[in-house]
Amino acid sequence: MKLTLKEQERLTIFGVAEIARRRWKRGVKLNYIEATAIICDELLERARSGGDSLADLISLGSKIISKEDVMEGSENLIPMIQLEVMLPDGNKLLTVHEPIRLEKQSDAISKEQLLSLDY
Repeated sequence: MKLTLKEQERLTIFGVAEIARRRWKRGVKLNYIEATAIICDELLERARSGGDSLADLISLGSKIISKEDVMEGSENLIPMIQLEVMLPDGNKLLTVHEPIRLEKQSDAISKEQLLSLDY
């Protein structure tokens, strides 16, 4: 099987996100790479499912991980996330500014609402 560069990148994001989710579930503070991977994986899955608009995804991107979930200063290392997502009407560039802006996890969407944790 030959994977395209885009498919290889998607597998890398998933792999890092999967390790990060295991740590996150145990209460381990995430580093900026792990936090980014979880956010990207959730947004890519939601885009692929087709139930959210680009605006919905942009809004959701800053409600997944809070400052409480990451190592000190990690939020400063991620001023923005850009992803190319596949929506029903084609590929779009999604940009989330300040993806880690919420202070507490209780301000974020619940983990039960995350597609990437629903398995």
